[in-house]
Amino acid sequence: MCGRYTLLVSNKPDVAKLGLQNADRFNIAPQSQVVIKTDASDHASVHWGIPLGGSGASRFVTNARLETLDSKPLFRDLARCALLADGWYEWQRIGSRKRPWYHHRGGDLFYMAGVNQPGIGCAVVTQSATEPLAEIHHRHPVLLDELNLDFWLNGGQKPEELPTLKISFHPVSTRVGNTRHDDSELIVPVDLDANEAGQTADLFS
Repeated sequence: MCGRYTLLVSNKPDVAKLGLQNADRFNIAPQSQVVIKTDASDHASVHWGIPLGGSGASRFVTNARLETLDSKPLFRDLARCALLADGWYEWQRIGSRKRPWYHHRGGDLFYMAGVNQPGIGCAVVTQSATEPLAEIHHRHPVLLDELNLDFWLNGGQKPEELPTLKISFHPVSTRVGNTRHDDSELIVPVDLDANEAGQTADLFS
């Protein structure tokens, strides 16, 4: 799944000149305004979340499963989109605790597949995780690079045709769990304490 992600504009002139995000964002959360590319190849700032039960609903869906995208009434008639990103967070359960990990491509821009209800909101499309990302969480966003972006937006890609992008990941501070924190320290690697390190070693052995 995807519950938080990042998009820096200070090192991406092409994104900054869109004028849709004015500052680096290190903790983009559901129900925020997010930058997307639409199926018309335009860019827009939209609400992250699709309301359940109409536009006046108080509950929102922020993720959509790729496997059921065409069968769920909420999603099957929506337009495709892609969310601009340069990293996302997943929480790994270690015993009774959860440890956040930051996933990225060295600061490079990529896209998370999405669906968009114009004027209402969007959701990130997720898929079953592959190794080694599955060690952290069993699902992750459907990831797109520039080569595959248009295929997704035009509805021409089947699940088995989606690319596999090389992703790096490292543990980060639990501060990311609080949406009031939005600073560069959130993506800095942290050392796992001895107890967590032992459990993580078991998971990866």
